Amino acid sequence: MEVHHHSHHPKSWKEYVQEFLMLFFAVFLGFMAEYYLEYRAERHKEHDYLVSMKEDLKADLVEIDRGIMGMEKIKSVGQRLEKLLYKPAWSDNEIDSIYILSLNLSATLIKPNFATGTIDQLKNAGGFRLIKNQEIVHKISAYEKWKQTILLQEESNSHNWRNIHLLQNKLLHVTTLGLPEKLNDIRLDKAELERIQKSTGSKFLTSDKKTLYEYANYIWVQRGYVAYYEIMVKMEQQQAKELIKLIEEELEH
Repeated sequence: MEVHHHSHHPKSWKEYVQEFLMLFFAVFLGFMAEYYLEYRAERHKEHDYLVSMKEDLKADLVEIDRGIMGMEKIKSVGQRLEKLLYKPAWSDNEIDSIYILSLNLSATLIKPNFATGTIDQLKNAGGFRLIKNQEIVHKISAYEKWKQTILLQEESNSHNWRNIHLLQNKLLHVTTLGLPEKLNDIRLDKAELERIQKSTGSKFLTSDKKTLYEYANYIWVQRGYVAYYEIMVKMEQQQAKELIKLIEEELEH
């Protein structure tokens, strides 16, 4: 019985080239598809970071506006209080005003609570590399750097506030000030203050003018700190507005 062998013709070089090209393009297209998916994922993350950063900046602007209102109040209240403290004598109403203004001074909030959520993610997750617009990256960095400078100024403010509180405790019968039930709830128990006056002969803990003038000095210093702090915060406010505009332009592309 005859055995028939199938003959295999050797492939031509064209067939080898064709198979190579098919394999190459298959691998290349797979690589491109994976690259495109990764690219789209990164652009989606970039978009999310920019949207989130924009919202944080808007929240910062609200906080800055609130802080500036407090700073203006402190400068105004402080100036009125200084003038009263330097008077040679006071009426009962003026003494009541010293108490109320002192409480207003120490109870007013000026520190903006800056949002940190997005910037923390950008730092910890390496998100900065995803932001293609380098001008945005530089402005975010500058914004954060200036924020740290503001925090240093806050330390100076806090140190002087402590001195003001110490002098208030030396001068005022703080037990006559009612505990607040809500923000800006400033109350003075005038009947209790009059009772203390009848009992001690004075509405103040001390009649030493030097202590009163020292208190006025610390208030003046605090007004100076707050004025400088306000300038710094307004600079940060301007940076936030510029950064929001830049991010919005990038998101529109």
